[in-house]
Amino acid sequence: MLRIYSRWPAFLLATFSGGLLVSAFAPLAWWPVVFLASGMLILLWQDASPKHAFWLGYGFGLGLFGIGASWVYNSIHVFGQAPVWVAAILTILFVAVLALFPALTGWFQSRFFQNAKLVRLVIVIPALWVLFEWLRGWVFTGFPWLYLGNTQLETPLKNIVPITGVLGATWLVMLITGLLVYSLVARKNNRWLSILAVIMIVVISWSLGKINWIEKTNSTLKVTLVQGNISQENKWKPEWLMPTLKRYNDLTVAHWDSDLIVWPEVAIPGYYKNFEKAFLDPLALEARKNKTDILLGALYFENEKAYNSIVKIGDGFGVYKKRHLVAFGEYIPFREYLGWLDGLIVLPASDMDKSDEPTVLQAAGEKFSSSICYEDAYGHEMADMLPEATLLLNISNDAWFGDSLAPHQHLEIARMRSVELGRDLLRANNTGITAFIDHRGQVKQTAPQFEVTTLTDTVQPRTGSTPFVIWKNKALVFAMFILLLFGYFAGKKK
Repeated sequence: MLRIYSRWPAFLLATFSGGLLVSAFAPLAWWPVVFLASGMLILLWQDASPKHAFWLGYGFGLGLFGIGASWVYNSIHVFGQAPVWVAAILTILFVAVLALFPALTGWFQSRFFQNAKLVRLVIVIPALWVLFEWLRGWVFTGFPWLYLGNTQLETPLKNIVPITGVLGATWLVMLITGLLVYSLVARKNNRWLSILAVIMIVVISWSLGKINWIEKTNSTLKVTLVQGNISQENKWKPEWLMPTLKRYNDLTVAHWDSDLIVWPEVAIPGYYKNFEKAFLDPLALEARKNKTDILLGALYFENEKAYNSIVKIGDGFGVYKKRHLVAFGEYIPFREYLGWLDGLIVLPASDMDKSDEPTVLQAAGEKFSSSICYEDAYGHEMADMLPEATLLLNISNDAWFGDSLAPHQHLEIARMRSVELGRDLLRANNTGITAFIDHRGQVKQTAPQFEVTTLTDTVQPRTGSTPFVIWKNKALVFAMFILLLFGYFAGKKK
């Protein structure tokens, strides 16, 4: 079937399928497309040699990441002020590396698992896809973006996420896709068995949604999220310093009736100590008088090290220091070889240090599992602060991405963290999308992008642990290796 795998049309079809898959993610969120797009790739893989399977997977990756992560160019060129050629080369290299992961999935499934079509479709390919998504999440510090599981926030498949994490939803997506593909290529009787298996998976997933893994506390919290909307072009200009401070001050004092007020990432354009006496100490005093705490993003200097941080002021003081830095944004990897980039890209905070401590911030009587920027893409790291934390917090500055796909994809990722960890999530973002998300990943409120505004809501703290908090990714990854071993030996018997 589809014996054009060795020709350019198949490669182009695979690339098109990868590009089409982007529509399954936010903002369109056409979740059925994930089965169509990945199913087309699997069909193309059916009779492909390892070499051809590699290139088909690579084409798929080029389409997926070339469109889905195209906002990288915008960040480097528009806001990093890099020349067009530098931004283009870096973006192409970025996409080219990411495309290797589906390419290697294709090569492995063809090289070692050619026998036993059913085993390959429903055991081998789903397990390999999960393992390579997992690898993509930590190799070279990781890029856990555009995971297939993120497309399932509005389907019953998300109910496996509190148990396995988002990678479990990825596994179910590929398992169902494999069954659907098998229903097309198998004999008539087996086709109906495949469809029945898909129905059973959906029903079981739906029933998992009835389980309550966590419990409410006896308290609620009134929270205001501040969206300052300071453009990236103006953020570090000296003439914008006082207008920025005034804006955040005015938006804050209007909400002294809230228990907690949250500012976005590096809301103060500089080091905390430079604003402490003249601006932040008086603000903290007013907060204490009004029985309000403030969590704000700032650069924090301690022990000769600089951290991207969340600082708590008001009733007491606390600091969360970022643990997972953004390559080429907060540090230059392989600086001994890539130091020349310093003169081509404007990176105001490119020499940050990372913390090794998962500090639980306490504010307004609650404890927070905190994340800055795309740290919220790493569910296993946020889980380090649970079950102690009763709420999740993310502050970010998606102004770097402009009016692109990235802010919508980032909100989708944040929603998945709430599902994994069973906690409400507070999300303050400089230009949006600022949001309140409940413990099941449903968006309660969002603020319009690119507007100066605030968002106020009541949140419900929770206690307890989902299975994912206990196991993180370890159990699922182990299970995928076991499935691959089973698939290998089952194929040998055919």
